[in-house]
Amino acid sequence: MVPTSALLGLLLISMTILAGCAGGTASRAPAHPASPAEPAPDGGFARNAQAAPLCGLLDASGRPLTASALATAAAAADYILVGESHAAPCDHEAQAAILEALVASGLRPAIGLEMVDVTRQAILSAFGRGKLAVADLPRALEWEKNWGFDFSMYAPVFELAAHSHLPVFALNLPSPLARTIGAKGTAALTPAESALAPGEIIPPGEKAGKRLSAFFQDHQAMVSPGRRPVHTTPPPPPGTDSPRLAAFLTVQSLWDTQMGFAAVAARAASSRPIFILAGSWHVEYGDGIAARIRRLDPEARVLTVMPWRGGKAPESGQADLYFFCPQTLRSRLGFSLESDDPEAGKPLSVLISAVEPGSRAERAGLLAGDAIVAVAGTPLSSLFDLHTAAMEAGKAKKPLALTVRRGGETLDIAVDLPGRAK
Repeated sequence: MVPTSALLGLLLISMTILAGCAGGTASRAPAHPASPAEPAPDGGFARNAQAAPLCGLLDASGRPLTASALATAAAAADYILVGESHAAPCDHEAQAAILEALVASGLRPAIGLEMVDVTRQAILSAFGRGKLAVADLPRALEWEKNWGFDFSMYAPVFELAAHSHLPVFALNLPSPLARTIGAKGTAALTPAESALAPGEIIPPGEKAGKRLSAFFQDHQAMVSPGRRPVHTTPPPPPGTDSPRLAAFLTVQSLWDTQMGFAAVAARAASSRPIFILAGSWHVEYGDGIAARIRRLDPEARVLTVMPWRGGKAPESGQADLYFFCPQTLRSRLGFSLESDDPEAGKPLSVLISAVEPGSRAERAGLLAGDAIVAVAGTPLSSLFDLHTAAMEAGKAKKPLALTVRRGGETLDIAVDLPGRAK
């Protein structure tokens, strides 16, 4: 439990950050154009103008951290893991700003990416040799197909890599291979696939396993029987074993193990510290990638950095350092979002704070003040659900189906995506 005085201090820090750093990082162009010509198929997000990355650095206790203190901490680390919410552009700008500060301090890390699988390492190596420009990467990596989140959010990191001659390494496995292992185990892999997978899957520790299991059960409990998508099945009774839970834990462990193996290999190959960008689930509490790195490289010094959304203080031990980025996002379908911090077991509520005139969102009938409570018939457990549902809808050439609460009413609203009639 965080003392009231500490929480008030964190709240004051967040207010100071918002007041003093609203302009963001002046040395770089914005990650997104101000008015994109066409929304991305995934309803991609653009950075909110009030977000403030680099000057919002905090230490583990919530005190402001200078760039020099960050550089000192990073210089003592062999692996620097920086978490993100994939759809939050402020997180990506903060990651780029942190990397930029480390490079300015004289550190020259290699970069490891969850976003790229190891079958595409040759492309990243060609980029490192100057054979490909940043603008060539989305097509070469099939970014939209294989990752989906707007490449422009990640472009500043690639630009820094090119400018400062930082090698870039793929860390992940191809998604189909991960799904095969989750459903059928490693015995189902072909010899070529086995060569890509880690030699063993390192299971989560006790605390990490409990957190992952609780997340899975909470997510399943929020799937309403009357609105459940056809591809899901009812959750098992509490306390019973679940093959789906086992598969979920296997895939999570596989990803963390794979990225740990690849990061250790990248450090050996480059003789540099590794600056790792990955989803917050893989970074927080040092349970995911960091735990596997420590198992594979026992003498390694690991630094974890996580986003902090303001308000409630971070839990003790969640990360070594934090960067402040409010959970305010702007969909390129034409609406701005603010999300709450729900209690365990309760669905996420995402408030639409603004709707752009003439946008797809306005044409669909969305209004400022609407609360999105479900997407594609499933209650929200995270903003990632919006991305996943939008990607699936885009592939199926269907509108994005949202359920919103407006006053005392619950409304189903379909938002057309690019490629469909306006």
